[in-house]
Amino acid sequence: MGLSASGIPAPGFTAFAAAPLQPRVAAASAWESAGATARLAETLRPSSLSTGGSQTKAGHGYLAMATLASVSVLSAGSARRSAKRGMRHWRSARQAGFGPKAPDMEQREDVKRDEIGSRVSYVVCENMQGISRQLDQYGYSQVDGFLGGSIHGYPDKIRNEMKGLFDRGWFEEEPEDEAAFKVGQYKISNQDREHRFRAKLLGAVADEKMERAIENQYDAAPTVVNFIRSLLVSLAEPMSKAAGTQLQSQVATAEMFVLCGNGARYDRRVSNVFGWNTDRGFVKDPRKLVAMYFANPNYRGEDQGGCLQLEGVVTPTGAVRIAPIHDRLVLFWADKVVWSMTPSRAGMISEHQFGIIAHMMVKDKEKGINYNPKTFAQWFPELRGKSMDWPPAHLLQGGSP
Repeated sequence: MGLSASGIPAPGFTAFAAAPLQPRVAAASAWESAGATARLAETLRPSSLSTGGSQTKAGHGYLAMATLASVSVLSAGSARRSAKRGMRHWRSARQAGFGPKAPDMEQREDVKRDEIGSRVSYVVCENMQGISRQLDQYGYSQVDGFLGGSIHGYPDKIRNEMKGLFDRGWFEEEPEDEAAFKVGQYKISNQDREHRFRAKLLGAVADEKMERAIENQYDAAPTVVNFIRSLLVSLAEPMSKAAGTQLQSQVATAEMFVLCGNGARYDRRVSNVFGWNTDRGFVKDPRKLVAMYFANPNYRGEDQGGCLQLEGVVTPTGAVRIAPIHDRLVLFWADKVVWSMTPSRAGMISEHQFGIIAHMMVKDKEKGINYNPKTFAQWFPELRGKSMDWPPAHLLQGGSP
């Protein structure tokens, strides 16, 4: 259970699975103060909604995806080229399309045929009311035991695959320019890259060399890629209703990360920067919803650090601290919340903290993003007392910020 800055447990619930595809799902919201705990639990009714994600492949070290103004977009590859290279290669490229290349309904059918996709689809369907309610009331949602814990073994598989990729050199330190971001007109450059590494999950592209790289990563981490794709596809429809705008099921960004102790951390940052100036003009940032999944079976408690901190949420202090426990999923709004992770104090390799960060995007960037840098600025000490004129006059006149 996540703790707010005032020590109050964050709202959240646990997803339990009694059978592979027919889990019993319970939802609970808890608040604790002065040693007293009040608990509210409810069992959500089964839903007929069925969504999820199909098999994909990912690559690392290759920018094997379309780039949207500094944000790598996970998009679809071409099955036609793969078909020419034989059935096995066709199947690989089919799996490699992180960000569906098939029509939406065909994509959802692919999800149903994948085991982890079926699990993700079912849990999202069963818990979508609770998730939506939490996002509406608190600005974030927390689901524990999302993949059923040890019942199916998916969380351990995800952890082991990410660890395997890390050991094989697929992870890299975050580039300095990507650690920088904007809040309104101000640029912030974090100095938080030491002992923290990441590997992007990428989609198939037209380049044959890139496709081979994507297939290689999928061969090493199929559970990771299938999980993320199924999560994005499963969340798109119900979270569109919660967001009040349509979210993409075919375009997203995602990356794996690891905090390797020694104070590894994420300093305060935002996941929506309003937009970027490009050679083609100003492009708005479409990121709307952030999904973070943690895979840390040896996490003992907050003394190990690595806790996710959200600021700009609806709690007594406006902040919440969430421990990165095994099989925990956290969702929050990219255009409203400042996030960070506390320094990791993992003492052994088995305690290194692994996770996945995914960003879902809106289809209509003009209407779907509620960007106000003043809501972010209050959480950055370096921005306190600075003027925040927004939007800039030249932007209102059709120029670029």
